[in-house]
Amino acid sequence: MEYKNNEFSKLGEPTEVALKVLAEKLGKYDSKMQKVDLKKEPVAYSKFLSQSIKRIATLDFTSERKSMSTLVTGFTASGNSLLLKGAPERVIEKCKTYKNIDGKIVDLSANDKK
Repeated sequence: MEYKNNEFSKLGEPTEVALKVLAEKLGKYDSKMQKVDLKKEPVAYSKFLSQSIKRIATLDFTSERKSMSTLVTGFTASGNSLLLKGAPERVIEKCKTYKNIDGKIVDLSANDKK
C-alpha cells in the first residue's frame, strides 16, 4: 500500500492487500507500537513487526496442501511460532486450541471444528 495524491492505492494482489490492511489496523492496538502518521507510513506496523520477528523457514502454498506455513522467531517470548494461512478447513483441522474472547487458550473439540 502507498499513500499518494491524497489517496491510498494497493500494490499487489487484492487478497494480500486486504490482509495487509487488516494487520495495519490491528497494529494500533499493539502497546509496543508508537503513534505514527499512516498517510506517511501506511505499512508502519508491518515494518515494526519485521524488526522483531525473523523468518526461519517457509513452506510455500501448494494446491495439494492448500496452505502456506512460515516458521518465525520473536513472535512470542516462548520461542518459535508457526504461522499458517490457507483454506479454512485445512487450517482448522490442524488446530488443537484457540484463544477465546476473554483471552484464554481453550481446547478446540471435534464438535467445534464442524
